[in-house]
Amino acid sequence: MLRCCALLATLFLVGLTTFEAHADRRVALVIGNSEYREIPALKNPDKDAEDVSNTFRLAGFEVFAAKDLTRLQFEERFRNYLAAADGADLAVVYYSGHGFQIGGENFLIPVDASLKDAADMEVQAIKVDDILRQLRSRSKIQMIILDACRNNPFPRKDYWLRDQLIVAGDSGLAQVTGSQNTLIAYATEPGAVAYDGSGDLSPFSSSFSRRALAPDQEIRSVMAAVRRDVVKATNGKQVPWENSSLIDDVVLMRGAEQPALPPSDAQQNEQVAERGIQVTDVAEAIGSRDIRVPVGVGPVPLKLDLPAKDASISVKLASYPATGTLSLPGRVLSPQSSLMAAEVDSLRYEPQIGSAAPVEVGFEIRVGNAAKRATMKLSPGVDPCDQAAGEPLDLQGVVPGRLPNEIGGGALESCEAAVKSYPDIARFRYELGRALLAAGRIDEARQAIQEAADKGHIRALFTLGSAVDTSKANGLYSKASDKGDPYALAAWGRALFNGIGVERDTGKGLDLLLQAAAMGHVDAMKELAVIFTEGRNGVPADPARALAFLKAGMERQDVYSMGILGLSAHPARTTPVVMACKAPKVITKIKVVRVPVSKPKTVTPTIPGAPKVKPMPTGTGRTSWTGGSSHAASTGGGNTGDGEGDGGDTGSDGL
Repeated sequence: MLRCCALLATLFLVGLTTFEAHADRRVALVIGNSEYREIPALKNPDKDAEDVSNTFRLAGFEVFAAKDLTRLQFEERFRNYLAAADGADLAVVYYSGHGFQIGGENFLIPVDASLKDAADMEVQAIKVDDILRQLRSRSKIQMIILDACRNNPFPRKDYWLRDQLIVAGDSGLAQVTGSQNTLIAYATEPGAVAYDGSGDLSPFSSSFSRRALAPDQEIRSVMAAVRRDVVKATNGKQVPWENSSLIDDVVLMRGAEQPALPPSDAQQNEQVAERGIQVTDVAEAIGSRDIRVPVGVGPVPLKLDLPAKDASISVKLASYPATGTLSLPGRVLSPQSSLMAAEVDSLRYEPQIGSAAPVEVGFEIRVGNAAKRATMKLSPGVDPCDQAAGEPLDLQGVVPGRLPNEIGGGALESCEAAVKSYPDIARFRYELGRALLAAGRIDEARQAIQEAADKGHIRALFTLGSAVDTSKANGLYSKASDKGDPYALAAWGRALFNGIGVERDTGKGLDLLLQAAAMGHVDAMKELAVIFTEGRNGVPADPARALAFLKAGMERQDVYSMGILGLSAHPARTTPVVMACKAPKVITKIKVVRVPVSKPKTVTPTIPGAPKVKPMPTGTGRTSWTGGSSHAASTGGGNTGDGEGDGGDTGSDGL
């Protein structure tokens, strides 16, 4: 009888695995901004984010949850999320907090935004279109859900948007259209106001969290139900709205999992003592584990090899890891999942990129009336190759990254081992190329970087562009730019803005440079500072706008921006120090000093009362493929070129 039961359970498991062999990869970024520093706090977004995060976890998503993000914190969290969303079937961004529109463009407001000056919107706020573009380049289906349509609380009303000063809307968000397979949902109709609500959650978030958990409901049906709830809760004052170009059905909460086959009463009464021992053995085997799991290599088999696999033993998740995703082959597990004992050996865990803290997984092991709990520890770890040779702003990377001159001798051995262990992961092959460049092995480096590009690593495409003529380089920059790489956005934007090897397109070039700066690329910020200081190609001069971008570079610890502003970076300090014997004065303008083309371009500040500062180069043009030693001083990706050369180098490994 027991053998028959085990056989049936095995057949059921095979059928279930076959049915769910193509389980989707689904990733969500959930942000709640409540504690604003320059304007009154909002009551509910933090709580909204917590509730919505739990909803997505229950639905089997990998969830990146964050509260009260500054602009710099958003950049970091968003890059980690994009790395996880690369190749996802469904990528979701849910935002609750302040947001408003300018000239038909929607902006989300970090908690440290002041928005006092005309240029502040570009360097302090987050453009929704930039988020959507990045999601489109990485995922099959995109969803952006915004509980952000609140009154504009800032006194200033006009801000720079590309090449114009635009008056901000008083309230609400503008309607945005997405590309194919995109849904954009708003807490209220375009131009209208959404309410924080009188309870612990906003009316919109409260309804969404509840309705999204209805099993097997398509997202458009879910949003229609949310609309009815919110209209009723606000007496018709708030009407949720969405734009959809979905061609595929999207179901957030799939139907309840099939339970394991229950043993009969007769079977439960047989060999109770023996099974109690088995439960104890399984609990002890799980509870004794502390497993190190590498980050950024996909789901990692835990290889638990439990001592008992009796079909009548059931295993339920008693607690889900705080970050990361548990799965079986073909099935992502949620906090409510149950497994059969035979499935536990196939359990996998994928750590969340950017989260290094150990996590715990709780299990309840049961057979009949016998039950025990056990907790297993999982410790995420970054591969030594990533630590030694990861690159800054690599949207497929898992670490903040190192500049070429910071790559040490041990990087080569570490990356060779990583490529051997994970031959299908393009990132390690690219980092091997960086290590080979640092070791002076140019031909081998070129081959490794080409192999990485062939396997889909976007930064490798950009790096290869530095080794070819301008026309071919622009083609590679354009291709990598379409995938959202910040370095490529800056290089292709510079080429278009200045007409370098391509017909000039000032508007598109400026837009790409602004996108690169929005992703934290300091060389794009310096390029924009020069453009706005001089006024170039029809873009009006505005020294205050130029100064805003230099300050943004300084906030990201870029030493060139600090040097231009007359500041000095010190490794032991976290904030810059003004280099003056007197009390420092506020920098009010900057001045561009032109020097012969054969020398690096310089930007020198005019600072009353401050000593003269040695000019800092913003670019030296294209260099040979030597490993990028010229970038030793930069922290955001090296040099940008002066906008008049052949495309320059944006700080990847010197091509």
